[in-house]
Amino acid sequence: MRRSRSFFLLLLLLALALAACAESVSAPDAIESYLKAKIAADEGKLASLSCAAWEAQAALEAAPFRSVKAQLDGLACRENGQDGNATLVTCEGTLVITYRGEAPRQQSLTGTTYRAVKEDDAWKMCGQQ
Repeated sequence: MRRSRSFFLLLLLLALALAACAESVSAPDAIESYLKAKIAADEGKLASLSCAAWEAQAALEAAPFRSVKAQLDGLACRENGQDGNATLVTCEGTLVITYRGEAPRQQSLTGTTYRAVKEDDAWKMCGQQ
């Protein structure tokens, strides 16, 4: 009995140490992950990367990317202030979309400000301005 308690305590301490060493995700990292999941039309991943209030919108944002080939060129996001409990994030780069063999269309990511909030102890996409 005593031996199993010691073993359990050792496992618990090891798990806590590993959690402390885990790479923490920043607000810009969360937005980059969200944008990558969006162009992959990965609704499940988008839901997990969205705050509760944004989940329905995230599913809508994935829909147009199901029928196109898309990529992000030069994606780089950074914090750009606060708005209440939200961290504002802006990104640079270009969204390149190819639809059924047509010439690729490019859309700049500059000019959109994303809102990231800490929910369930993780940064989540929670809207844009």
